[in-house]
Amino acid sequence: MARLLYGLTSFHGITMSTLSTKTSSSSVLSSIFYPTKEDLRLYKNMTLALGAPPNSHMFRFMGAAGQHLVFIGESGTLEWSRVQKTAAGRWPHLPVSGPVATDGTILDSLPERIVYQMLCTLKRRNMHVDVHEPICLDEGLFRADITLRKGNVSRYIEVVGCCGSDRVTRNEEERRWLARLDQRLSFYRALDITPVVVWLDMFARPAELKDLCIDLVDDVALRGA
Repeated sequence: MARLLYGLTSFHGITMSTLSTKTSSSSVLSSIFYPTKEDLRLYKNMTLALGAPPNSHMFRFMGAAGQHLVFIGESGTLEWSRVQKTAAGRWPHLPVSGPVATDGTILDSLPERIVYQMLCTLKRRNMHVDVHEPICLDEGLFRADITLRKGNVSRYIEVVGCCGSDRVTRNEEERRWLARLDQRLSFYRALDITPVVVWLDMFARPAELKDLCIDLVDDVALRGA
């Protein structure tokens, strides 16, 4: 066998330098599926601002800062779970993820949970936050995601987790969810009701989302007095 240059040894036809290159490439490839320190800080700050851990879709609307978290989330549930577990291990005081609110109420989705919790925190005396109640009591065809009410005054809130306010969808499942929303919005129009629609991109701006909830509470408090 011909002697290898530079003192390298052969391993079934593969030099150690080749193995080293492959190992290095594999390590780099694997590391892109792990959150960076910047990713984790952004995740933590969003969790504190929203009152619940965000999902990866919300970071689509945060520009360059959120794109690596979007990539990790789209890589699979195990990869996103790693982000959640790493953040929880580093900051144990953070709220747990999922659709269950802090008061034990089970929502249909994480975005619904976030809006529900904000409204519950802000609501006034004799004000109620209902979940999945019929749109108008005598019309049981559709149910609102969330209803904020006081006395005879109600504001209906639809929480959209499939797309932002630009209504851009990326797959068939998101298109189906958007079609269902449009059915409910048509039903509202037939009843001459204007619901509040909370689009996915609003969760990337927690301060604005909270201001919207404050405005809703103020409106119901004033008209329901």
